[in-house]
Amino acid sequence: MNRFASLMLSSQDLQKLTATLFTSADFNSPDATQFLAENSPSLAQKTQIDHLSQTGDRNFKIILDGVFFQLFQTGIARVWKSLLEEWSNNGFAKHIIVLDRAGTAPKIAGIRYLNLPPCDYENSDANREMLQHVCDEEDASLFISSYYTRPITTPSVFMAYDMIPEVMQWNMINPLWRAKYLAIQEACAYIAISQNTARDLAKYYSSIALESITVAYCGVSQMFSPAVPEVVNAFKTRYGINKPYFLLVGNYTGYKNGILFFQTFSQLTSKRGFDIVCTGSGEMLADELRVYTFGSKVHMLQLSDMELAIAYSGAIALAYPSKYEGFGLPILEAMACGCPVITCRNSSIPEVAGDAVIYVDDNNIEEMVNALCDVQKPELRNSLITAGLAQGQKFSWTKMAEIVSAALIDASLLNLNLREINWIVFPDWSQTEDLLSAALIPVIKSAAIHPDAAKITLLISTGNISIEEAELFLSGIAMNLLMEEDIDISEELGISLVGELSDLQWKALLPRIHQRIALDIESPL
Repeated sequence: MNRFASLMLSSQDLQKLTATLFTSADFNSPDATQFLAENSPSLAQKTQIDHLSQTGDRNFKIILDGVFFQLFQTGIARVWKSLLEEWSNNGFAKHIIVLDRAGTAPKIAGIRYLNLPPCDYENSDANREMLQHVCDEEDASLFISSYYTRPITTPSVFMAYDMIPEVMQWNMINPLWRAKYLAIQEACAYIAISQNTARDLAKYYSSIALESITVAYCGVSQMFSPAVPEVVNAFKTRYGINKPYFLLVGNYTGYKNGILFFQTFSQLTSKRGFDIVCTGSGEMLADELRVYTFGSKVHMLQLSDMELAIAYSGAIALAYPSKYEGFGLPILEAMACGCPVITCRNSSIPEVAGDAVIYVDDNNIEEMVNALCDVQKPELRNSLITAGLAQGQKFSWTKMAEIVSAALIDASLLNLNLREINWIVFPDWSQTEDLLSAALIPVIKSAAIHPDAAKITLLISTGNISIEEAELFLSGIAMNLLMEEDIDISEELGISLVGELSDLQWKALLPRIHQRIALDIESPL
């Protein structure tokens, strides 16, 4: 069935439509319904959907700079590895080209890679030129970076993980944070990994409307699930863990507020009965923290994801008293493994943890002492495990991948400047200028003088001619209307040229198109 068959109107009837259908922009009014019923084409006139996408999905390309893999193998790396794996499974990967910085990106089946040298954030101009060259060579529709790089002219989407430098008032002269600032300023669309991160992005960059930011929550892989006791015991034996242990994950200095746990631990009368396991934070415990662990053993471990899942499963609790999180992935992973969590009701954490954790004030040692004791009580512990497993089920890499891919497709259509009311026409550009003018002028005029012209975008398919040729022709029509009828179409009406789109882009565009206006001379679909 033709994508626009149920929306098709003739240009001759457009004046009648203006007087009835659009007076209130109510497309479900009785008058509108009757009008559409009288003017829609017959089934014999309808064409197959796929004919509208004459170039196919292969023309829609997104460049993803995998630069973060060059820098760290922390949570952000997990995000992008998981997204790429999901896109490999659902087919979206055929639209993705990953820029592999010095061979550091994970190699995933179905993903195309281009080798690039490491990124130097202190030489951003050269890096931008290189990225733009790649975008041009690949005829990319869109660019997205895993960490704050950007091309020169290709539209880019900004992925916001957190606003830590802004919230903590770090020195924004730092080349990395300067790169972040400029990437935000120049992006055409925004994705955030939590509602709180979206709010902070809009707060610190007031030109960005909160409602324009797509929120895509992180997920948790099936690897993070409760390990059986035998596996936990083997893990503890391997690493010489002989006592029950509290777990800390990632960097726990600074705003991560690990100091609260260590100060509290030092006050436990039973502290000699516990070990502490720290992972993802280096090989040595900072001296200012070690003073609080006298008499207890601290295991500084570098663990694989599989081992980390076991570490979660065997811990008394994950202590995560952070003052700020962009998401809080360790909290989600711990809950998915049946590990109780002690954390703080700050930033994005309540979005992730819900009511399935113990919350403490981020400066209250007494509350943390009570939490470390309470989490060992069987009744509370079991309820936390049950609630945490249920909370973890709400998050999915599959869901995140679908949201992010949809946001990327939508971003590729931003140049169409869609509005509340969007019309589309498919002129046959092989016809003479006189015939084209006779067909298009009534449509453009009717839209321009419409009472809701400021809400209308007229989409004009360019068919097999260039955007430049179509723009030149339409400028002549605009001049004609201005000189002969004193109608300035540039004042309110929006006109956008639609070039070649992939099937994915058409599917995203269709729900936002209200009418296809049938012309006397029309390009065959």
